[in-house]
Amino acid sequence: HARSYICNRSLSLCRTCSKVHFNTIHKEKVKNKIILEQISKISVIFFACWTFMSSQTLEVKKIAQEFQRPVYLTAPKNQSDTLFVIEQKGTIQTLIRGHKSNLLLDVRDRVHQPRMPGDERGLLGMALHPNFHNNGKFYVNYVNRDGTTIISCFFIKHDQFSADPNLEEIILSINQPYSNHNGGQLAFGPNGYLYIGLGDGGHAGDPENNGQNLNTFLGSILRLDINEKKPYFIPSDNPHQGSDEKRPEIYCHGLRNPWRFS
Repeated sequence: HARSYICNRSLSLCRTCSKVHFNTIHKEKVKNKIILEQISKISVIFFACWTFMSSQTLEVKKIAQEFQRPVYLTAPKNQSDTLFVIEQKGTIQTLIRGHKSNLLLDVRDRVHQPRMPGDERGLLGMALHPNFHNNGKFYVNYVNRDGTTIISCFFIKHDQFSADPNLEEIILSINQPYSNHNGGQLAFGPNGYLYIGLGDGGHAGDPENNGQNLNTFLGSILRLDINEKKPYFIPSDNPHQGSDEKRPEIYCHGLRNPWRFS
């Protein structure tokens, strides 16, 4: 949800997506209506494949089930048989050819456990390092038990597909004033920079006006170079690089809750 200000720079992280004209979509006839029912508290993961043929059919195939509050799914590059499923409670499940393997990560001991409706905190995002195949690094975005957003790095041994939760490298810590609008998305762009989505921190109507405050990370997308030095380096073309009055990590601001972006 964008506020009165949206960064005038183009943020395009998806390398394979094409531009879609929504007017065209609304005019097309929907030939297949698919209803996914939530049965009890069991969540099911589906693959949806759109076939660009004359019939334009939509095929859905169930590949796994019985997850607890899954919020994101990603896959290593060039490893189509492997998927990582993030559960809000603080675990990352590994799927290999549709079958559950060992946990990639378990940080339930430090992740906030939502117990009330509308509580958006927990383990929210994950991004694999562009050189993940060689260095085994991946990054997570979670809200801890103190109500603080943590951006941190873990690494795995590829023969084990499991990360040691005690070997956590914390990159950023951001206080969250409320239980909603905590953002969550992490993604690497083609330039190798890490993009971090942070909501305005909640409550209704952004009472603290974080979205327009360039002295806070809240209500923005950050862009960091995590390859040059620890914990990170500011890219030279970030819009506020070198400023003493604005956070140079900010790439876009005025955002309600960049829970997901592409």
